[in-house]
Amino acid sequence: MASEQKGFTLVELMVAMVIGTVIILGAGQLFLTTFQTFRKVDEVSRKQESLIFIAQRVTSEIRKMDPDPGQPIKHRYSLECEVDDKNQCGCTVYDTEYGDNGNKQPLASFFKDLSPDDVANGCTEGADQFIQDVEVDGETGHLYQVSLPLERNGGNIEFHVAVRSSIFDTISGNDNDNDNDNDNDNDNDNDNDNDNDNDNDNDNDNDNDDCPGNSGNAPPAGDGCPGNSGSSNAGGRGNANN
Repeated sequence: MASEQKGFTLVELMVAMVIGTVIILGAGQLFLTTFQTFRKVDEVSRKQESLIFIAQRVTSEIRKMDPDPGQPIKHRYSLECEVDDKNQCGCTVYDTEYGDNGNKQPLASFFKDLSPDDVANGCTEGADQFIQDVEVDGETGHLYQVSLPLERNGGNIEFHVAVRSSIFDTISGNDNDNDNDNDNDNDNDNDNDNDNDNDNDNDNDNDNDDCPGNSGNAPPAGDGCPGNSGSSNAGGRGNANN
């Protein structure tokens, strides 16, 4: 009697190996995608933290400035970028007025997103345009543009900050102009009222000049002259002296 064979055939083993390989590759791809997503989210979060922190410090400094009219603000912050040992472009925002003897204090650091071919030439590009004075109506020292290279491929995130004292001065100037205009309008109205009163007084004087005085005959009844009630004066019948 032939003995029965126990175990898996070669075909079954090959099918099992193929299925296992597909599962392993799928799980590995899922893990790699998840890991890359985690790294990207962490990178974006760090950039957002840097942006929020730098924006708060810089905007607070600019808003509190008391600039000279027409003169740019001498801001205390600077941006410096350089290539590190790993061929990455690292940028740091410094506070140039921190401490004594002209020392500068780093506030926040981040990596500038550049391709390996563009790191050498594009790392320091635009660092000197970190804070720029924007001309408004031919005047400077009122509005500033802040640029941070936090976008992809080294692109800038830009926002504008206005000097609060300049805004308050502008609003106060407009209010004073409106007050002066209102005062002038009131003065003109008073002058017009006085002119109208003078005209009325002159008209009354002219009317009184037309009324007869103590001449021989009484004025006709109802002519509008004071003292006339429609009848002649007592003591005569048409002659005032009778």
